[in-house]
Amino acid sequence: MKTRFLFFFLLLFTLAVFPQEEGQTFLELKDTGVEEFIKLHPEYDGRGTIIIVLDTGVDMGIDGLLKTSTGETKVIDVQDFTGQGDMPLVEANLTSKDGKDVFENSSQGYSVFANKSKMLKSADDVYWMSVLNETHLMNSGSGAQDLNGNGVKDDKYYMVTYKTTDGYWVVYFDTNGNGNLSDEKPLRNYKENFDSFTIENQKGLTPITMALNIFPDEKRISLFFDDGSHGTHCAGIAAGFNIGDAGINGVAPGAKVIGLKLGNNNYPGGATVTESMKKAYLYADKISKEMKAPCIVSMSFGIGSEIEARSEIEKFLADLLSKNPYLYVSTSNGNEGPGISTAGLPSSSSYVFSSGAVLTKEIARDNYGNDLPKDILLHFSSRGGEVSKPDIISPGAATSTVPNFSMGDRMWGTSMACPYSSGVMALLLSAAEKEFPGVKIPSQLLYKILREGAVKWDDYTVLDQGAGYINVLNAYEILKKYLKNNEISRFETYTVSSFAPNQPDNRSRNLYIRDGSFLTGDEVFAFNIKRDNTIKSNKFYRVYNLKSDADWLKLVQKKIYIRNDQFATVNVKVDKAKVKEPGLYTAQITAYRDDASRTPEFDMIATVVIPYEFNSTNNFKMQWKDQVVQQGMVKRYFINLPAGQNSMKVTLSRDASSNKYARCRYFLHNNNGIQVDISGVLYSVNKDEKVENYYYDLEPGVYEIDIDGFFLASDPSTYNLAVEFLSLQTVDSKEVSSTDNRIELVNYFNEVKSYNIDAEMFGYQRKYNLTVDGSNTYKMPFTLNKGEASKEFSFEMTKEDYGKVTDFAFQILDENGKALSKSGLSYRIGGNLKIEMPKNKETADFTLEIIPAFTHKELSANLKVNEITYLPAPQTVSVKHNGRAVLTLYPNSIKYIDIDFSKPELTIPADAEGYGKIYFKSPTTEKIEYELPINFKF
Repeated sequence: MKTRFLFFFLLLFTLAVFPQEEGQTFLELKDTGVEEFIKLHPEYDGRGTIIIVLDTGVDMGIDGLLKTSTGETKVIDVQDFTGQGDMPLVEANLTSKDGKDVFENSSQGYSVFANKSKMLKSADDVYWMSVLNETHLMNSGSGAQDLNGNGVKDDKYYMVTYKTTDGYWVVYFDTNGNGNLSDEKPLRNYKENFDSFTIENQKGLTPITMALNIFPDEKRISLFFDDGSHGTHCAGIAAGFNIGDAGINGVAPGAKVIGLKLGNNNYPGGATVTESMKKAYLYADKISKEMKAPCIVSMSFGIGSEIEARSEIEKFLADLLSKNPYLYVSTSNGNEGPGISTAGLPSSSSYVFSSGAVLTKEIARDNYGNDLPKDILLHFSSRGGEVSKPDIISPGAATSTVPNFSMGDRMWGTSMACPYSSGVMALLLSAAEKEFPGVKIPSQLLYKILREGAVKWDDYTVLDQGAGYINVLNAYEILKKYLKNNEISRFETYTVSSFAPNQPDNRSRNLYIRDGSFLTGDEVFAFNIKRDNTIKSNKFYRVYNLKSDADWLKLVQKKIYIRNDQFATVNVKVDKAKVKEPGLYTAQITAYRDDASRTPEFDMIATVVIPYEFNSTNNFKMQWKDQVVQQGMVKRYFINLPAGQNSMKVTLSRDASSNKYARCRYFLHNNNGIQVDISGVLYSVNKDEKVENYYYDLEPGVYEIDIDGFFLASDPSTYNLAVEFLSLQTVDSKEVSSTDNRIELVNYFNEVKSYNIDAEMFGYQRKYNLTVDGSNTYKMPFTLNKGEASKEFSFEMTKEDYGKVTDFAFQILDENGKALSKSGLSYRIGGNLKIEMPKNKETADFTLEIIPAFTHKELSANLKVNEITYLPAPQTVSVKHNGRAVLTLYPNSIKYIDIDFSKPELTIPADAEGYGKIYFKSPTTEKIEYELPINFKF
């Protein structure tokens, strides 16, 4: 890591000395038109706009975030809504010791020297003080706890605050930690004077830059800093100027930045906390109304979506942004791809503009060392399905600004695509401010302009790329056309809904049929359209011409109209003859205004999946040979899980004798689009012949296997894919006890299966429910006792409860509060975390801390917890059929297994059961083909 970091700065120095032959690299500006746009219009580089970064913080002391392109201060306001930087204030008494002034609070043990004569005069001689202890950063993901680099991680930095005679508050902060404020400068609320500071570091660069805000009424100082680096990186992409002092710019170097911290880096992944996202948006809303400059929210935060566009934060944003149409919100679409139906939360909201992530050829070459044949959509970029997301795709891999503690400044993700799009918004709004002064552009009109200006890529569907690849030059021409034609006065937005049987009420923004096997071609599906009355007129009449971009989706109407508040309906039918082959079918219907302008008004997206069927005619197995996937591209296979299955084997292989190149892997997504697994890479150079995995007890539905032509592949990959299902069902799920120790199984498929069987008991298991709310984190102490090796927790929520949060994090703390294990929910099920017994200890105390981030603090949720306590080594369990560890299952013939076990020699809670598994192994390969979880009752 260190070597790569130093090499990068050597490279930057080279770039500063020698001319750039191909334009800026590391942070792509060329093929989106940004570079040319700024050359043509240098004064439209974002100046006059503000980008509000909602993230882990923004480091205002880093090269690239110091000044705008016009020499003004880049970061103009910072606020922390997480509480991570909160320093509680206590009264300070001003006394004297050894002839020196001393501020102290004896009850807290606080004491710091000062020289009152050098300090600004107090308005009332009332002083307050607090202290930053380095232990406050003990669990920070930055690893920057040792702020001064002296090797000690519990140094204290005192601060004193009071109101001056000029009416403002100041803080004196002991930046060098010498216990004396005499050599310190007064610090004001950041936005008042742009005061920032660092703590002197003995080893070199200070890890982080800090600023502060004083809240006297709340008796706290809020320290602002980015100890996650994510927010600083995003700010640099959006608006950096002269990054690294090497002439590298972000998209809108003239824009100013406001940093709003919504992620607490003391928690796993810099998780949001209750109301931090909501409060950040409310502050952004307030700022946008106070400032004359256009304000663009850039938020690269979110989690997986369970019920698209219906979470509490999405409802909140719908209300907020409908009332303030001039607050522009750019979000990341999520990193849960490449499966369809993976757009995240809150990016699924139609009130925000979400971006997917592109890896350009230049970035692939210079940042990752591979020569791709073309720009690609990054594999992880979340795709649409029920909702029309992403809106567009943008460069999602870049080198950018990071705090000094971060040893890596190269990141990728839709997190990077979001600020890129934010920067493009700033360019367009900067241009509009100059060319059309006084004209306010509604956010939804700006989003529409960006979508219409995007460039469609032939190799991707609308679910992958939305409207296409962002292009500021195209968008600029459309912007000028619309504003010159006074389109604002005619601009309307619409709410569209259609049939989506996987949704709770069978409705969603798009027509989305994940399993189209039932279609006959006679069905009629409807899109319902209602105008939102954006133009604030009760009198309305507009006619629309309809056009579909796919011949498999037949439009019943050619025209529709909307009058006043009436709904309009567009009926469609599926041409069964054209959707016979298994695969993904997408179509986009566009409604154009029926006048000379042919202005596109709204679109309707339809998706039908025809899955591969597994049944007795193909023995519940299929294979695809000599398939080819291009570098960085994805090939999809939709698999309908057959009834009665409980084990799926997926094999990705190559014919080693053919010497054909392969460097690929697969992603597995379930019926809801949730990622189940990412396989290892099949790489011919390493002589790999196959990658094979088994998946047990999958939920029913249509699964998606995506073959990914690895982005570092040097050529197209040739591969074979095989999928096989097994049936091994228990007749009656039950606990096994010493008196009732027989289980019965049946094979529902039409092939005889034989297995070698054995079993193990791992420990014991408890399942219980907890109620958590927005008042605080939930802490549950627990102990590992003698004879217990480790403990593991996993969690589950309902879809409805999951929709109440913006994050849900967990961590296990030791007796000193140090986080030893961290995790969180990306969807409603998961969040596994584990802790092991420390060496040379017989017992150890820990605390499970549950950190729900509710949208509103009044909310609560039920959490199902599964707690497994493991033995030092699995305990062997005897499993026999007719006295032998061999079992043959004939189709639809019930067989039994007798289980013999003994209770572990340790104290087991009364509400716990033994936990283990029975393994069913292939007699020829001894590979486990199925694992049957089993509970033991003692």
